[in-house]
Amino acid sequence: MFRLFRGLAGRRGRLPTFRQMLAAAGLEHNYSRFIVKRLFAERFEVIRRDPSKVEFLTRLNDLYFQFQRVGNNYNQVVRAINSHFSNVSIPRQIAALEQHTRELKALSIEILNLTKQAEGWLRI
Repeated sequence: MFRLFRGLAGRRGRLPTFRQMLAAAGLEHNYSRFIVKRLFAERFEVIRRDPSKVEFLTRLNDLYFQFQRVGNNYNQVVRAINSHFSNVSIPRQIAALEQHTRELKALSIEILNLTKQAEGWLRI
């Protein structure tokens, strides 16, 4: 029986409490499922969530949505330039296009920097 808990022993070699094992298994509110898994030697996995990975993925998703919005604006400007080809509106449209291009580049650089930071922190 001690073999089952060897990996869960603390710093001093003490066995964890029942509640600690439930928390480590992610089954704090389902005692019966935890006991059934233990008794019938079903494969037992401990899933740990790393808060820094969750934060990284949240920031990456936010940047992705920003990138999508800027890309959508970029496409609208290009469509406007192609459909309304006049000498008066072209300089304004090209200025807007340049601005959106700068925003896309800045977001791309930010995404790359965030990914490099995450590789250092999380060893992805």
